[in-house]
This record gives sequence, structure tokens and C-alpha cells, in this order.
Amino acid sequence: MNFMNNSKLNFMNRNSMNKTLLLFIVLLSSNALMAQGVLSGDAIKNIQFTDASGRLLPAGQSGIEGTPYVFEKFSKGKVVFTNGVEATDPNLNYSYFDHKLYFTKDKNLYTVNLPVKDFYLENAEDPNNIITKHFACGFPVVESNTLTSYYEVLGQGKVYQLLKYSHKRIKESNVYGGAPIKEYVMDNTYYVYVVADKKMLPAGSSISFKNLKKALPNDAAKLDELAAATKINTKNEEGLGQLIAKFN
Repeated sequence: MNFMNNSKLNFMNRNSMNKTLLLFIVLLSSNALMAQGVLSGDAIKNIQFTDASGRLLPAGQSGIEGTPYVFEKFSKGKVVFTNGVEATDPNLNYSYFDHKLYFTKDKNLYTVNLPVKDFYLENAEDPNNIITKHFACGFPVVESNTLTSYYEVLGQGKVYQLLKYSHKRIKESNVYGGAPIKEYVMDNTYYVYVVADKKMLPAGSSISFKNLKKALPNDAAKLDELAAATKINTKNEEGLGQLIAKFN
């Protein structure tokens, strides 16, 4: 009887130890993955994105002038998923037409079907003028935009963020004696995101220093002082983004 109790006790102890060991291995593996993907801050290179349906998607409708994408050519980019994992890929692009993130692999086109928080696209066609664009979602619902709508982040400060929502539509123009011309045209809407209040302030379809101050009337004088002190060019969106980033 004692032998049976001891055997049962030994078995339970071994079973408990196995479970503990398994849990330790799982936790160790999870921590290793987190360290590789998040804590180290290094992106996971050449991650294998998968498409839900596995089908080839068209780059754009035929017979339409222009491109639906951010850049004409697919290029290097970085993706930050909602779980914090980062990934880089040499062939990324974003469509302003259907608002999806695309990548190419083996001359095929796919959509990124995992939830993405931020992504960066780089245009390095001109080595002397490398352009990097940062897009993010998760901002409050405003007008027809939702939490999953992507905005280009022009300026990211502690108090405000300057955002641009862009959409490309197909415009058809009639030509006398010829076939109609179809082309992609861009519509932009600018917003100021108030970080503390988590509020979106519309700033119009075009951005200017005047429109920015109109959206932020209580801080208009401070913006004037900051622009004078920093000598930032406030005549374009790049300069206005820098101004917002420095405002505190």
C-alpha cells in the first residue's frame, strides 16, 4: 500500500515537474522571440508575408494613367504589427486607392493581411534625396475615417501631431473626337491630432501656416514665436510638420 502511494506520489511529482519544465521552455521561447523582434529594436528581415486567399492581385486597373500607389516603384519598407513585431521587406508599397499595403515576391503581388500599426516606405531612386514616408492608424474616428484608416504622419510631437489622409480616385475626362481619359487623382485632408485629449482637428484640404494656426487658435501666438525662433520654412507641409514636432 505504501509502495503504491509512493509510486503515485512520484508520478505526480514527475508530472508536475514536466509541466513546470514545459511552461519554463514556453516562457523562455516567448521571451527569446520578444527579444529578437521587439526588445532589441531590430527588425526581422525578409519576413514571409502570407496572403489570405493566395491569389495574385492586380497592380491597378488597365487603361488608367498614373499609379494608385505612394511611389511608382515598390521599394524598401518597414512594417510594425499591432503585436509590436517589426519586419522589413525590399518590395513594399501602399495603395491610396483601396488603402491596402502590398508587397511583391517572385514577381507576384500580395496584400499584407496581418494587422499593421505603422509602416514606413522609402524612395531611394535619387541617392541624394531619399524620401521616407511614415503611415500610422489607430487615431480617433473623424468624418468617414475609422480607427483602421492610415494617415501619413508629417509631424509627431508631444502635444500635437500633423496628419494627412490621402485618397486616390479615378477621374474620367471626355476628349472631343477621342476616347475618354481615365487617371488617378489625389484628394488630401489634413488633421491636427491633440495627444492629451485624443482629438482630431480638421485643418482643410490643403495645409498652410495660416490654416494650421486657424485649427489651433489658442496656440497661434506660440506657433509664430516658435517659427521665428527656429527659422523653419512654414511654406510647405514638411516644414509645418517639423514645427509641430518641436512644439511643446
